[in-house]
Amino acid sequence: MSLRTWLIGGLILYFVVLLLVAFVNNRNKDRRAYFLNSNKTPYWILATAFVAAWFGGNSALISVDESFTQGFGGWWVLGGPTVVAVIVMYFFARPIRRLGLLTQNGIVTKRYNQTAGNILSVLFILFFITWAASQMVAVGNFLAPFIDTSYLVAVVIAVVISLVYSALGGFKGVVMTEMIQFFLLTAGLLVTMVVAIGNSGGLEAITHSPAASQSSNYFNIITSFPANLAYIVGFSLVFIIDGSIWQRLSASRNPNEARKATGLALIIFIPLFAFVSITGVAAAGMFDTLPENGIVTTIITDHLPAGLGAVVFVGVAAAIMSTMCTALHAAALYMSELYEKYVQPDLSNKGSVRVGVVTTIIACGLGFVVAIRLQDALAVLSIASNILAAGAFVPVIGGFVWRRATSSGAIACMIGGGGFVLYDYLGRLGMPLPTFWQEESTAIILGVVIGLVLYISVSLISAPQTDKHEAFIRSAGLNVESGPPEVAEPVDE
Repeated sequence: MSLRTWLIGGLILYFVVLLLVAFVNNRNKDRRAYFLNSNKTPYWILATAFVAAWFGGNSALISVDESFTQGFGGWWVLGGPTVVAVIVMYFFARPIRRLGLLTQNGIVTKRYNQTAGNILSVLFILFFITWAASQMVAVGNFLAPFIDTSYLVAVVIAVVISLVYSALGGFKGVVMTEMIQFFLLTAGLLVTMVVAIGNSGGLEAITHSPAASQSSNYFNIITSFPANLAYIVGFSLVFIIDGSIWQRLSASRNPNEARKATGLALIIFIPLFAFVSITGVAAAGMFDTLPENGIVTTIITDHLPAGLGAVVFVGVAAAIMSTMCTALHAAALYMSELYEKYVQPDLSNKGSVRVGVVTTIIACGLGFVVAIRLQDALAVLSIASNILAAGAFVPVIGGFVWRRATSSGAIACMIGGGGFVLYDYLGRLGMPLPTFWQEESTAIILGVVIGLVLYISVSLISAPQTDKHEAFIRSAGLNVESGPPEVAEPVDE
């Protein structure tokens, strides 16, 4: 059989398995079951879902190609921010679970007020839709050359597959398929790394390759830090407050399992990003320039037997779609929350599930529009991440650690910080807007600083809300003088 036949057959088989998983898990009785699986998911499954949410096929493809271009310094684009974020999340895992709230809208509302929570929801909805769009871009570019079709058709195929099990299966369906996709991607990455090393010609060939010759620090991971500062700052901050990961921690059985899931995820992330960095560097001995369709795609088509190539192909495609579903499901969570709060507050349990399905479809449609108009996956993801990082990181984390923070300060930070980064990107997209900075890294740092200054200054000149902070801290279990904290079950806000 031809490679194309193997690939299409593998994709069809994968779709059938996902349909089965979706229908088996389509027993959601209420909103908490649809979005949190009623807190029944074991920590090790949540850990694989945690990894699958951040380390999708898009991350793997980008990291391999960046490592080919930059050397081991390419690790900073996504590997560095991910590890930093997981370490921080390890310490926040228990408080997040103790709060027992379904979304960060509820957390921010509890700490500040409803207006701040709603603004945060809008930022998250924009982020998750754009994040899903970046995965659509990646999967469209990945699938198109394999199945000999256009970018548009490839995106439609992937979106249909992802939408079916994301909408039908709810959180449990998404998490179970993420676990399957995690193992498929890991197997595919190992095969790709072994092939890249085997065909590299050895360390000497890599050292004298055209890619390595363009940089005297090709094998030095430290020297590429400044060049990747925009990614490091933007992705690290937004990963720490990523609502889809907070959703997984809130879905854990108890606070200890939330922390165990985060710790296990960190243990898994480190070798995964090492695999892709090694693959990219080893590929320098295989290719003089970055292949047009990317390194992983070229290895599958030119250096693997058809059957083994199909395994790698399905693994990467599945991982991209896994991350897409994570983003769509998270966007639906925030959209449905606003709908039920302001449109139909007396909605029945079955009605809540239906709203979850409909909002998933709406989020998918909006993401599809973005993916068709902007076909650079890393650029799309960067835009969404930086706006959220500049607008939401400071008030979300500050709410835990700064007693004097107020609702007015949080709102000013969200609007000022996020608005500044949005202004910068509109200028980069061609709008005639005056700027005094050139680098994207400067813009994201300025956005965070502006948000922080507004957060502090407006909080200091507005009326204190210390009672609200104390109640919030007690709920999160961070006030050691208040005794052992109670663990709340996640509730609708």
